[in-house]
Amino acid sequence: MKKKVVIVASDAGNIGKTLVASVILETLRMTEKVDGYVCDRNFQGLYERYGQKNSNGALKPLHLQDPAQGVAFLDIANPDEKSKVASSLGTDSNYLVFDLPANATHQLATCMGSPQDFIDFLDFADAEVIFVCPIKDQKSITSYKSLRETFPNGAKFILAINAGFIKATENNAQSLIDGLLKQFGHEPHFILEQTLSPRIFDLLKNNTLREVFTPRAERKQADGSYFPGDGDYLAQDRGDQFIMNRFIPSVSQAVEGLFLD
Repeated sequence: MKKKVVIVASDAGNIGKTLVASVILETLRMTEKVDGYVCDRNFQGLYERYGQKNSNGALKPLHLQDPAQGVAFLDIANPDEKSKVASSLGTDSNYLVFDLPANATHQLATCMGSPQDFIDFLDFADAEVIFVCPIKDQKSITSYKSLRETFPNGAKFILAINAGFIKATENNAQSLIDGLLKQFGHEPHFILEQTLSPRIFDLLKNNTLREVFTPRAERKQADGSYFPGDGDYLAQDRGDQFIMNRFIPSVSQAVEGLFLD
């Protein structure tokens, strides 16, 4: 099968790109070989959550990371890194996940010369690109539309509708969500429905989703018991556990349905 190059991108900041990249990376790694790359020198949340650690529990430096086991750094939007981008496609992993910084889509479009050069380069490497674009407001919608116009041929697009973020920040949240679904619901998409608390976001700065809380359905034993217990996870607040118990399965199932053949 062709390698799938998953690029989480938006020119809008504070839109949930790294959360979306985390969900995709963690879900796919449950069944597939996946290389993970952080592409932002200033914000390395994906590395802090999924990077390999040494025997003392400290993160190994980025230049020592194996992207198939942890998260490495690659400036995919930088023309000077062209050879490194080409080398990254030589992996035996089926998926590569790139978490792009804000305002990087123009550089991405020109890093190989032109947008079509970029698509042709991936095709030559027997890979296909899937852009995943989180949306919640007009700036993120504009960025998504611009990216589609930039790459009109040969790329796939998936929207991540950040409904939980909208609920947490907007007064007329439901009407905004309904409007997004009416406008984009016919396109490939998944919804981040649940509103995550500031406590969860704080825990997710340095921990994976399932280190924070693994859904009970994934922990059910043959005798009907659950192991380990809820109290063994970083999310100690019962409300947070309730939300995570719904959030993770819903987005994981959506990712599996959209990305796995």
